[in-house]
Amino acid sequence: MTEDRADDTTIDETLASSLESLDDALNYRDWIVDLSEPHLGASLLEIGAGHGTFTEAFVERGSVCAVEPGQHAGSLLAERFDVDDRVDVVVGVTDDVESGDFDAAVMINVFEHIDDEVAALAAVSQRLAADGRLILWVPAFMLLYSPFDRKLGHHRRYRMKPLVELIEANGFDVVEQRYANLPGWFSWLILVRLLRQEPTNVATVQLFDRFIVPVVRWVEGHVRVPFGQSIFLVARRQS
Repeated sequence: MTEDRADDTTIDETLASSLESLDDALNYRDWIVDLSEPHLGASLLEIGAGHGTFTEAFVERGSVCAVEPGQHAGSLLAERFDVDDRVDVVVGVTDDVESGDFDAAVMINVFEHIDDEVAALAAVSQRLAADGRLILWVPAFMLLYSPFDRKLGHHRRYRMKPLVELIEANGFDVVEQRYANLPGWFSWLILVRLLRQEPTNVATVQLFDRFIVPVVRWVEGHVRVPFGQSIFLVARRQS
């Protein structure tokens, strides 16, 4: 069991700080986007789009319905893509999107914020085309759950087997799964979990993005790691 989450104001402030620090982490973004690309199709439902950092990359591959529940982040998202007719911004939740026919739905560091995972999976499934894909990037291992996770509004972190079982029990077949960012597991354990640091310093994030991410990405593109800071998972909607 996790601790109770922080209050909504604290969560909003911490999320805003975290999103701002990641806005220029383009190597990190491109790593996740490139892993996702074989499964995207021409129309994408992006849930929890934040400031649009990933939206900007996804829209080069097809149309995007970008959903963001936070009012402040949602207004920034709408302003960013105001004149881009490839992006439809919904300030709300998945249930506010009309049942559709999306080729894929993606949640990057979002699923762990959702209280009712089963209802969320059902809502996504209703908006996917037959054989549509669900793409998840989530934090791994409750051992790493920290005060910073709580301030971000995380309900949980995941292990692979229970996550696969959850997804497959709720209308999907998992087609790809992997742990990612093995060095990040150790840095999160030491700096965030034990030393209680908050990894939102822009200079630190940029250093990690510029020098560490390319190396980790290359290595993990050739070697399958047994654990990591995150999980990347792709599932196909059951017909």
